[in-house]
Amino acid sequence: MLNKLSAAFVLIAVMGGLADSANARTTQVAEADNQTAAIERLVQSEMASRRIPGLQLAIVKNGEIIFAGAYGQSDLETAKPVTEHTVFGVNSISKAFTGVAAMQLVEAGKLDLDASVTQYLEELPASWNEITVRQILTHTSGLPEIIDDNTRLIDGAEPDAAWAKVQELPLKSAPGTQYAYNQTGYALMGKIIEKVSGKPFVDFVREGQFNAAGMEQARFGHTADTVPELASLYTYLTLQITDMRTVGVERSETPMARSEVWPAYMHPTAGVQATARDLAAWVIALQNRKLVSERGLEQLWTPQQLPDGSYRGFNRTINGYGLGWPSIRRAEHPAITPTGGDRAAIFIYPQDDLTVIVLTNLLGAGPQRFADKIASQYIPDLAVEN
Repeated sequence: MLNKLSAAFVLIAVMGGLADSANARTTQVAEADNQTAAIERLVQSEMASRRIPGLQLAIVKNGEIIFAGAYGQSDLETAKPVTEHTVFGVNSISKAFTGVAAMQLVEAGKLDLDASVTQYLEELPASWNEITVRQILTHTSGLPEIIDDNTRLIDGAEPDAAWAKVQELPLKSAPGTQYAYNQTGYALMGKIIEKVSGKPFVDFVREGQFNAAGMEQARFGHTADTVPELASLYTYLTLQITDMRTVGVERSETPMARSEVWPAYMHPTAGVQATARDLAAWVIALQNRKLVSERGLEQLWTPQQLPDGSYRGFNRTINGYGLGWPSIRRAEHPAITPTGGDRAAIFIYPQDDLTVIVLTNLLGAGPQRFADKIASQYIPDLAVEN
């Protein structure tokens, strides 16, 4: 009789344990569903307020893609929806790929970050002799600008003429003394990578990053390409340019189609096209040390300090810049923040092992302004600025 009672108690305990486990799983599923619903409400709210036609989202946690979403339209004329396979241009996020390519050559013993750029390209102007590879990557070279704020080449020149013209201009500042975001340096960096690697820049990146990370749809191109999966690009703004800088803006109430054409030597500055899943795979490969070493990644992500001890970045929030990688320097939940064209953003939170990737087809969408909001669904104490 005692044995039967004992067996009954054991059975009850086991059943109770199974019930507790099932309840825990049910709770976890409910919490995940609530989190998903909260993220989707947030994304849809931001799309509505910012009038974003189409958006793609991927979230990485602990080395895995835990969320992926596609919203809105990739082309307004045909009402074609955004899917997980829609490819977006990422503009200056391309510079982070260029930084990784440079670090791969550093780790191969073929490139010295502190060597003069003229050590690798002898035909450069004498005034560029004091510019180092590191200064190119950190926007402290002092080089003149080759394109204006509307992405038009200097003086409306053809690519070769623009490259020749920019070499005739004086430096904006002494190398290494000031931070000034600059496209010329990354065009130069691409040429150096080609010379040192012995391969076209796009092939070196394709083999060493796209293929190595399993980025199935990533490629180089521009928005004039007729590719079925490529999202059309839109803007509500017409920039008024004087001396290559914006002096005024005209706003439209309806989205205008926009085309960006990048000559091949500008691909290191803005030529990458990819899906959010592609970029998630790239971040995972980086964090798993498949593309560069731990020390190499640390160098890429560490903000450059200026001679006066200060740091500079795009603004007061994105306030640091490493080797192709901008960052948010803050005490709590610092982030590595490649952004592009005010339309695409990758926010990596190294201390939290979280990454948020937002791609849109609207210049001026500003996804960097709401990436922290998305991340706060997983980092409850993340202070989100309005």
